[in-house]
Amino acid sequence: MPDYIPFEIARKIFIDSSITKENLLDQYLEIQFGIRLIEKERSRFDRRVNNSLNTRTWLLENEELGWGVHNTYSTICNKHRWDITTDGSLACFRMTFVDYVFYDIEYLTKEEQDQIIKQSELAEIESNKRNRVRDILSDVLINNMFPFGKLSSGELEIKYGIHLHQIQRGMHMNMRHTPQSGRIGWVANVVLGWGSSTGWDITLDGKIACCRVNYDDYINFEIQILSDEQIQEYKNQFAQPEIELVNKLATIKTMLDRNLITVKEFEDKKREILAIV
Repeated sequence: MPDYIPFEIARKIFIDSSITKENLLDQYLEIQFGIRLIEKERSRFDRRVNNSLNTRTWLLENEELGWGVHNTYSTICNKHRWDITTDGSLACFRMTFVDYVFYDIEYLTKEEQDQIIKQSELAEIESNKRNRVRDILSDVLINNMFPFGKLSSGELEIKYGIHLHQIQRGMHMNMRHTPQSGRIGWVANVVLGWGSSTGWDITLDGKIACCRVNYDDYINFEIQILSDEQIQEYKNQFAQPEIELVNKLATIKTMLDRNLITVKEFEDKKREILAIV
C-alpha cells in the first residue's frame, strides 16, 4: 500500500470529518472506514510533541485542540478535537479539558473489514430476535403472570418458540440475576409476586428471566430461542399423548356404539384412560 494512502484516509476521518466519542463505539470506524484504533496512552497534558517518534510529525501540532464544550471556537481552542501524525499511524483525541487519548491507527484489509461487517449484521439480527422475545415474554410472563407449573407443558416452546432453561435457584440474596439487586436493565423492575400470582421479570436484552416461586425462592432462566427443528421436536413430544388419548377414547366409543361393551364398561374404561394420561 503506498505511504500516502493511510494518511489520506486518516485525514478524511479525523480532520475533515467530525468523529465523536460515540463513533468509537460499536465498531463504527471498522465498519465504515476499515480502520481500528488501539489505545496507546492517556495524559492530562498535550504530549503530541513527545510522541513524534521516528521523525513523525503532527498535522495540527501548532494548534491547541478543542474539547467539545462550546459550539463556537476561539483562536485558542479550535474546532478540531483530533490530530494525526503525517504518516497516518497515530491519532490524538482531546476527550475533555484535561484528558488526551493517543491511539495507534490500524488499517484493516478488505477481508478483515468484510468479516467485521458480517459479524455486525449477525449481531443485529440476534438483537432483533431478542427484542421480539422480550416483547412476547413481557406480555406472557409479566403482564399475564404465566404459572410456574406450566413451564413443563410445552406451551412456550410450541406457541412462541421460546424455552426457559433453569440456571440458578435460591434465596434472593444468593441470586445472580434479580430485579431488586440494584442493577438496571429489567423490563418491570418491581418487587415480584409469588404463589398463585407468579412474579416474573425479564432483562431488557431478552436473555434472562427471573421468577419468584415462593417468598424467598427465586429461579433464574436463560431465555433460549428455538430453531424450527427444535420447535417441531416439542410439538411431537407434547402432541403424541393427545393423539393416543383421542384414539383410545374413539376406540371404546366405537365399541360402545357396536354394543361390544356396556355403558358401565365404557365409563370405567374412560376413567381408566383419563387417569393414565
